[in-house]
Amino acid sequence: MVRLIRFATESWNRDPVPQQELMIGRHRDDGTPLQGGPEDVRFDYSADPAGRAIPLDAHIRRANPRTAESDATRILRRSYSYRGAADEGLLFICFQRDPERGFAATQRRLAGEALDRYVLPFGGGYFFVPPSADALSALLEG
Repeated sequence: MVRLIRFATESWNRDPVPQQELMIGRHRDDGTPLQGGPEDVRFDYSADPAGRAIPLDAHIRRANPRTAESDATRILRRSYSYRGAADEGLLFICFQRDPERGFAATQRRLAGEALDRYVLPFGGGYFFVPPSADALSALLEG
């Protein structure tokens, strides 16, 4: 899955940094979660059910709420920032076995997040990668 996302940088920059951090759920200067720990910590939202440390509508909490249900919809993702003459944003790429259980499930969770007013998806698509010849042979033989 590939998605092009335009970002409303001017509006975003008018918001104070603490407000930006609450929308994302991470500290802006180093990427660490507001709940504490290193950037790649596997934190547990059950210790913060009311969203006091990381708000309930924060991007990281909505994208991966770290529940048994969301574990089944995990994706491998990578984003690349771009800056053009007229705009800036992200090229978002993710891989999963089942686009409905991966990307689409994540998008449904993100609906209504605090970050919505700053992002505008404007292009992208689903791309399917067939298995290698060896993997396909193994599937057919097995």
